[in-house]
Formats: sequence, structure tokens, C-alpha cells
Amino acid sequence: MDPMKEKVCKQIHGDLALSITSKLPIKSLKRFGCVCKSWAILFQDPHFMNIYRNNFISKNHPDYDDTSYILRHTVIVPVVDGDDEFHSSLYFLTGERLENKVKLDCSLPFQYLGQDIVIVSSRGINGILCVSDRNETKFAFWNPSTKELKIIPPSPIEAATTYRNCYPLILGFGYDHVRDDYKVIRHVRFGELNFYECAERGLECKDVPWKYISYQPIWEIYSLRSNSWREIVVKLPMRMDRYNSCYIDRFYIDGMCHWSYICVLKETCLVSFDVSNEVYFTTPMPSYMDDGLDHGLVPQRLVMLFNGFVSLISYYEEKTTFHISVLGEIGVRGSWTKLIIIDLLPCVKHPIGGGKNGNIFFIKDKEELVCFDLGTLMIEELVVEGNFYMSQMVIYRENVLPIIGMNN
Repeated sequence: MDPMKEKVCKQIHGDLALSITSKLPIKSLKRFGCVCKSWAILFQDPHFMNIYRNNFISKNHPDYDDTSYILRHTVIVPVVDGDDEFHSSLYFLTGERLENKVKLDCSLPFQYLGQDIVIVSSRGINGILCVSDRNETKFAFWNPSTKELKIIPPSPIEAATTYRNCYPLILGFGYDHVRDDYKVIRHVRFGELNFYECAERGLECKDVPWKYISYQPIWEIYSLRSNSWREIVVKLPMRMDRYNSCYIDRFYIDGMCHWSYICVLKETCLVSFDVSNEVYFTTPMPSYMDDGLDHGLVPQRLVMLFNGFVSLISYYEEKTTFHISVLGEIGVRGSWTKLIIIDLLPCVKHPIGGGKNGNIFFIKDKEELVCFDLGTLMIEELVVEGNFYMSQMVIYRENVLPIIGMNN
């Protein structure tokens, strides 16, 4: 064979190589960076990143097939001679521009949870939502399609809180595909009773066994199959200043529950909990936003489910530039890859999550909900108003199977 022809046959044309690599997962591309220098700097090539971004946006995760959205919208209702109340409404949104809006019948969960409810995850699982009251002291599994509600029983820990306050926080709702089971993971901390709380419970402070009361926080997991709670070992100290379900980003995908977490050293991490094996992994956030601290700006990070992938929006509240990154490998900080930087209008102030087809949802300055399409770089307004921290968009697929019968 002609040596020149043999040499040509062993080479791949640059355009073909670019086309192939632009369709690879981020995890593979990061590893292939060790092969040659040209592959190691692909993510610095604007032309390649434009192709890769378009491929990423156009390719939805299989779990997004036949899905729509549920919008949770909460308004403040003034009360004469009393504290203002929060009332939630849920809407089923369909259509290419989410132009079809149908209000859901929430009478059943309202009866048990009250008028202000929270959806635990940004994605339903097999038609089931995990819903709770705002304090997350009561919660249930709910299928909006069948209107079935499965009330989750209290944990034994909650029954043993005569001499202390109990503060639960749900961090994950997921599906155990090995045991065909639905599980809820939560962290519970405890606090001392003050004088007035003792009086409300009919206790005398001198009669409370203070030195025998444990305030050590615990982790619990609930199993639908056994309809019971049990403690698990998770060594993650939670910072108390972010102990509010409204500010926790949590979702489930590919057998794992994910949520953001601030450790004692104030470093933000991603926690990924394997629902079947009941083990967890932590992934530090990328550091490319931390230089803003030198200028007095505090970086904000929102972990979200975007096109079926674990993603991150990094930004400063004082600016309108948003950095969108995708995680290539759980547990590896260097596998975060910045997919795109977008600079939106000054009126767009806060992201609330990602969707499918390259959609990201934001809140405008007048509390209007908008949808930003990464494919077209266009903003669509959704005619719904509400406070930014009380709006929630959930990816949902209808299912008419009963909750109890799904794991039998």
C-alpha cells in the first residue's frame, strides 16, 4: 500500500472530529483531554462550544418524554387583626409556549396540609408529587391526575419531642428502582424550649430534665413499601442560616436525589444521594465566581435540573450576567463545565429553575414569571404574578396508576 494513503487513512478530518466530539458526554470529553492537547482545550474554543451547546439543548433526557409542567404559585392574603396568610395555587401548563393553563384541584392536599403547600422536588416521579406544608411538619404523596393522597405518618422522633423543639427539613424525594420503593430523605434538628414554650406544654422549667435531652441532629429516611421511618448515618453538618425549604434546591434524576448544601466553612457543595444504596457523594461548586468577593459581591448559586442534567446557575444579585454550568461526573469538582454565559435584561433578577428544551425560568423585578429559551435566546412572559421565593416550576408526567398499587 502507498505509505501516503496509509497515513491519510489513519487521520480523521478536523470537521468530522469536531462533529463527533460535540456529541460526547461532558464526562468523556474531560477524560479525553488527557489524550492530546487539542482536545484538552476544546472547551476554550468558542466555535466548538457553540456546536456543543446546541447539541446539548436539542437533546432531551428520556425522562422528559411526554412531560409538561406544574406551576406552584403562592400569594399573600392579608388578615384583619392577625398575621398574613399564604395561599398556594397549582396550575398544569402545556403547549410549546406554556400557553395552556389549567388550575388543579388541590382540595385534598389542602385539607391535610393547609392552604400553603410546597412541592418537595422540581420533578414528579411516575406521576407522584411529594407535597408538604411550609414548615415540613406534615407531608404526603399526591397524584394530581387521580387525586389520590397518601399521608406520610409522623416519625417516632417527632413523637418524642416533649422537651425539645423539632425542625425537620426534607432534602430528597426519590425512587428506589431495586426495591420498587419511594423514599423521602430528611434532616431533623432540635432546639431548646424557652419559658413560654414550656408553659404552652404545661411544663415547669424546673421539672424539665435538661441535662438528659439530646439536641444532636439526625437524618431519617421514609419508605413507602414499609410505611415507616428509620435513622441513617449521614455526616453532613447543616448551616442553620439556610434552614428553609424555600431556599433549598432539590430534585431527583437517574436514581439519585440532589440538593445544594452549605458546610460549616461556608463552602457550597452539591450533595447526591443514591436512593437504592443509601450512600451520598459531595461535589464542590466551581470556583470561577469566587473572585467577585474581592469587589464586595457575594456569588449566588442555584443547582437545578436542566435538560435532564445536573446543572448550576452562578450569578451575582447585583448583576444580570448568569453563568450556566453542567456537571460531568459526581464528586469531581473539575468536571463542572461552563456551557454558556448569558446577559439578560436588568429587569430579570432571579432564576427559579430549569426545564426541558433549553428552558430556564426567571422572575422579573415586578414578580413576573418569564421563560428564557437558550436555543433562541428569547424571553417569553408567563402571565402569572407572585413573590419570587414562592414560585416553583415542576416537571410532571401524568400517571393514572394508584400510589399504593405502584409498588405491589
